[in-house]
Amino acid sequence: MNTSSLLEVIKLKFSSPDSNNSQLVTNLDYSSDFDLSPKNQHKLKGQFGKIAAVFLLLRENQGEVQVIFTRRSRNLSSHPGQISFPGGIVEPEDSSILNAGLREVKEEIGLDKKKIQTLGILRPHETLSKFLIYPFVGIIDSASEFKMNISEVTEIFEVPLGFLLNRKNMSEHRIQKNKKYAGYYAVPYGPYYIWGATARIIKSFVERFHG
Repeated sequence: MNTSSLLEVIKLKFSSPDSNNSQLVTNLDYSSDFDLSPKNQHKLKGQFGKIAAVFLLLRENQGEVQVIFTRRSRNLSSHPGQISFPGGIVEPEDSSILNAGLREVKEEIGLDKKKIQTLGILRPHETLSKFLIYPFVGIIDSASEFKMNISEVTEIFEVPLGFLLNRKNMSEHRIQKNKKYAGYYAVPYGPYYIWGATARIIKSFVERFHG
């Protein structure tokens, strides 16, 4: 499948007229870091205190559809140094969760909302750090240029969508600490170790694409 055809398929599968409807968006069923934990830890699900919005951005580049990722600054208070999608916390002044995501994308990588064709939203994900993340899917022009905010982002890089769509490239892991264990997904790519909430969002995208 060529890149143009792949993007057309994505538009059909992910487009939603309700992306800017805050009530409908907040009623979506969500995944959680606790889903891969023992059943007695599932009671901790739903105790998030902060809402965030991120964008899974796609574009044609070098003959492939690419996905945009960032590496967070090590100076940030939450998830320092980790690989993520551009986005951030929803502030009281944001008119919607979607607008918060668009604002954060501009703040982090300098991409104006007019440059983003927002298609729809994926299943939200709750993190152990008590965030509920709403992931939006968007398409940007192949010639889009980024302006990195070095106080929040230390690197912007791209991963071929075809690599992420291959389910064999994602694996499930378990960690144990103080006789308790938790699970997470990971999809390593070259020098980049994409894991946790970001990998779970990718999983939601892949499930929707192949569903």
